[in-house]
Amino acid sequence: MKIAPRIVLAVAGCGILLFGSSGLLQLRQEKRDLEQVARHEALLLGRSLQAAFESALQQQEIGDVTQTLGVLAQVDPEVRIYTYDRKGTFVAASAGARPSPDTFQTQARARATDAPVLDFSSNDAPRVLRVGFRLREPASGGPSAVVVLEKPLGDMQNDLAAERRSTLLTLLGFVLAITALIWVLTRSYVSRPLARLSTDMERVREGDYDGVEASQRQDEIGAIQRQFALLVRDLRASKARGDREFEARVLLERSLQQVDKLITLGQLAAVMAHEIGSPLQILEGRARALLKHADDAAATRRTAHMLVEQTERVTRIVSQMLSIAPRRPPVRTQVDAERSVRTVMALLELDAHRRGVQLRVKIDGRCDVFADPDQLQQVVLNLVRNALKASSSGDTVEVRLGGEAQTFVLEVADQGPGIPEAIRPQLFEPFFTTRAEHGGSGLGLSVVKAIVQEHAGHVSFPDLQPVGCVARVVLPRYAESAALAS
Repeated sequence: MKIAPRIVLAVAGCGILLFGSSGLLQLRQEKRDLEQVARHEALLLGRSLQAAFESALQQQEIGDVTQTLGVLAQVDPEVRIYTYDRKGTFVAASAGARPSPDTFQTQARARATDAPVLDFSSNDAPRVLRVGFRLREPASGGPSAVVVLEKPLGDMQNDLAAERRSTLLTLLGFVLAITALIWVLTRSYVSRPLARLSTDMERVREGDYDGVEASQRQDEIGAIQRQFALLVRDLRASKARGDREFEARVLLERSLQQVDKLITLGQLAAVMAHEIGSPLQILEGRARALLKHADDAAATRRTAHMLVEQTERVTRIVSQMLSIAPRRPPVRTQVDAERSVRTVMALLELDAHRRGVQLRVKIDGRCDVFADPDQLQQVVLNLVRNALKASSSGDTVEVRLGGEAQTFVLEVADQGPGIPEAIRPQLFEPFFTTRAEHGGSGLGLSVVKAIVQEHAGHVSFPDLQPVGCVARVVLPRYAESAALAS
């Protein structure tokens, strides 16, 4: 349930409880007051009748009693009067009155006391107030007849019913009014601002940071909206910085790739110029000789044979030059491989985040190795970058470091589609790539292989991986081991 209905129900419930309790107490007090007034009026009437009847009996003026009853019947027709003798036998009643068992009980109680007896009967509809009093005989002064006066309380009950209806209508009107007021206020000051804040959050989650504005309201919700606007502003600035850093890193990686390719091509060009120079000189000389001795068939055959030999030599040299060009000799020292790996991971962290790939480093043993730190980073960079390109969102690329006493092992594992068996023999060939349309140069693995071989190690892709693939690099851990391996 939303906030507005909850607040409305809570306020309405509290209002009903509070004003209902107040109305109930008021009704009870009104009932007590009306009963008190009815009791007082009945006692006054009863004492007046008692005095009148006793005076009439003393003066033997029974007609006065009859006249009094007649006047009373005209003034208040609802009042009924019953008379009982000293034995408790019903004697007479006012016109139209019929005694009941409650009437008899009231006269019996009145006979036993000098004070008037008042009874509120709930067995009658409407309720009845009975007042009983006894009369004294004029001669002996002893107990004589008992008179019971009955006054129906229909008017009082009607007043109470009207009061109840008025109270209920007042309570209902208050609940409706306060409910409508709370609903309007809650919608205006709580629900709508929260709905706007929720919409802004949804837009920010979808990447739209421009539609969030700070609220001008000077309350708690306004403060929350202003804090959210400040948070969005910081997120927008952070995203802009991240985009700039990502673009800078992409440019740096592309520059490194281009420099690596240019260095390799330069070295290839230098070696090819040196190695092909001699065969070309021979080919040029023989071609000139062939031109001078074109009429000598034997000389022409010898020259043609030499041309074929030198052409095949050039072909072999070119084929050899297509393998990775020689790099600078490694400057090896004792290196903390974990530090080098984490440096590379920090470089590739933003790229991995963009791809939705998690980078992880797992240490299974010692991480010291005798290697060139820059070239070791180049190996890790190329392998992890290839693993990222083969991974999908939600995958994990894990770099494992460890090995044995004399050897250091570095493994880069991904959860990509793996390496097809058909292209495994070509993995380390220069310029071989399956991502030419994405800018792949085909030099990454060839560079890795050249660096590892210069460190007296070897690199491989073990078969039978359940998911993805693993690139495994094994290097000598110490300088002595590297010397023996080389």
